[in-house]
Amino acid sequence: MKRMVFIWMLFLTSFFFACGSTYSTKKKPEPLTTGMREITKGITQYKKGCYKNALTYFFKAHELFTATDHQRGVAMSYNNIGNVYRASGDNKSAVLFFQESFSIYEDMGDAKGAVQILSNKAATLIDDGMLEEAAKTLSAAENIAKTNQILFGPLLNTRGILLIKKKEYAKAEEVLQTALTSVDSENFSESATVNFTLGNLMLETHRYEQAIFFFETALKADRLSGFSKGIADDLAAIGSTYLLQKKNDLAANVFKRSLKIYALLGNQKKVHQVMQQLENISESTGIDLGLTKYFVNSWLEGKTIEQPCD
Repeated sequence: MKRMVFIWMLFLTSFFFACGSTYSTKKKPEPLTTGMREITKGITQYKKGCYKNALTYFFKAHELFTATDHQRGVAMSYNNIGNVYRASGDNKSAVLFFQESFSIYEDMGDAKGAVQILSNKAATLIDDGMLEEAAKTLSAAENIAKTNQILFGPLLNTRGILLIKKKEYAKAEEVLQTALTSVDSENFSESATVNFTLGNLMLETHRYEQAIFFFETALKADRLSGFSKGIADDLAAIGSTYLLQKKNDLAANVFKRSLKIYALLGNQKKVHQVMQQLENISESTGIDLGLTKYFVNSWLEGKTIEQPCD
């Protein structure tokens, strides 16, 4: 699963402390106020794909929450740090932070937080191909959710991904369709995630037109939320689907767009992968990649007028 689900619900959690007499104005302690500001800044950087900057803000938030022993804030910062490490490919570190976050939520008796963290941990284990351990983690999350009557859409999405990995496609589709119906139309991140997973399922089962539909739906949602990394992933997936359909011109078009976003984000690994696909198309069709390569190489060298991660 490509996207890390941040604990947005925690923004709604009240941690205002009364100061002075009964008639005094209630204020947040400064470290908590500043800590939430750092979390917000980190989320903005994460959505842009600027993971190094996001980590800096999340670590600052962790220090501020630790200073006042605000355990919910500490758990939230751990979760967000874990999400960044997962997105950066450091799954071992991600699991460590998710586990620490889960321990705090468990100690606090916060079932919703515990379910979300276990879902994130399970998704990370799936990324690493540790399917049995992922299944155990996911079952633990589902048991907590059932006991506490919690409906958490991303948990269904993670279960769907696990079923796809196990090639249990019919069950995966049933679970993912349930997840899709539970998504809030205004939750663009969650909508993009489920639609992207359904797109992958359609791709696995050779239903290419349906795959395009779901990937394009994910693309629309990611554009609305401004999730640059997600947009690049959606475009790359659409390009791969067109390639399987032998629609090389259409594939080249979306690959170019994906490639340029990855270059702006400095994601050299993804640039290499997509460029290889583009070059293969160019060899068979004669499509000119000169201008695309010019911008990609310049941006990877940091030659941009507007730095996306500043």
